[in-house]
Amino acid sequence: MKLLEKILVPIDINIDSKEQINTAIKIAKLSDSEIFILYVLPEEGLKGAIKDLVFSSATKALDKIKNVFVKEGITVCEPVIKYGKPVDKILKMAAKEDVNLILTGSGSKKEEKKIKRGYTAEKLMRQSKKPVWVVKSDKANKLKNILCPVDFSEHSKCALKTAILLSKFFNARLTILGVYEEYANYSPRFTMDIETENVHRLKQFEREMEEFIKEFDLIGINHNIEIEAGSAHVEILKTIEENDHDLLVMGTHGRSGIKRFVIGSVTEKVTREVPCSFITTKTEVVFNVQCDNEVNEIETHYKIANDLFKNGHYNDAIGQYLICLQINGMHIPSLFKLSETFRIIDDSAKAKYYGDMANDVLTKLWDDGIAKDIKKYYTSGNQ
Repeated sequence: MKLLEKILVPIDINIDSKEQINTAIKIAKLSDSEIFILYVLPEEGLKGAIKDLVFSSATKALDKIKNVFVKEGITVCEPVIKYGKPVDKILKMAAKEDVNLILTGSGSKKEEKKIKRGYTAEKLMRQSKKPVWVVKSDKANKLKNILCPVDFSEHSKCALKTAILLSKFFNARLTILGVYEEYANYSPRFTMDIETENVHRLKQFEREMEEFIKEFDLIGINHNIEIEAGSAHVEILKTIEENDHDLLVMGTHGRSGIKRFVIGSVTEKVTREVPCSFITTKTEVVFNVQCDNEVNEIETHYKIANDLFKNGHYNDAIGQYLICLQINGMHIPSLFKLSETFRIIDDSAKAKYYGDMANDVLTKLWDDGIAKDIKKYYTSGNQ
């Protein structure tokens, strides 16, 4: 089982799909994914010669897209053309092929730096059980600065797991954002001390955030945790604009009633205006790691990492070594190579961190004599 085995890429040949395809290439190369291409034609209005002409034109366009993937050395299935409602056909194919991710375009044009979410993308977000990645079409997707808002619900846990894995995968910076509502007294009949109440709310929210974060492994992740007061969707959009985040990861359901916070209706408000690409999740994380094929997966990513390292692509190599550790946190070769790579790029703190971690693992697993032999092997360039 690959970390990201199958990606469904629904294409609309009538709009610019360049960034959607580039993002799919970037992910597929790093995770050795298989690409499925789908285009949906309407059932109405196509008959006889016109239907044949449209089908032929669509086939040629999809073949060109397929060849782009092939030239990049990516495994891609024959493009599929279906007739009917786009969302229905996309969801059926996603279920049939058991894909890990649906990667679609935003279906929109630039409008005052905001995405006006397309109808298909919006319905996919609401109905898909699979993670949906909506790619902004008018801006290069660097995947280096990720934002994940949380409300401490199970759905935001799923979103944060995805965000953490993506941060490791792309060696990206991760910002975890929490927003709480300040108390505002608009009635003279109430005499509550507003300042004291808001200090209490902030401290309570900070305690909740601290407990929430304890469940996640953020070791080796370049991350920061931010807490803001205000309206959730306003603060999320403000954070993206001010910090130039290029990917937003959010759950699609969450708290309800008085405690409704980020997930749910706020997700819809944010994604209507968000100036970057975004992923929405319900119950599945983007990456699905299984232990039964753990060794094969580690070997695959370790080989990719070493190839990147030898060619001087150190940041990309770090992402691959971190994937090995995500599969097995005691993978000694990756720990030593991370230490070596960080030394090369002059990050002595992280070099020491991973070197110490490797030595700690060796101490726990082996006696002193064997540990020395293993350490000598993995630091001598033999691997």
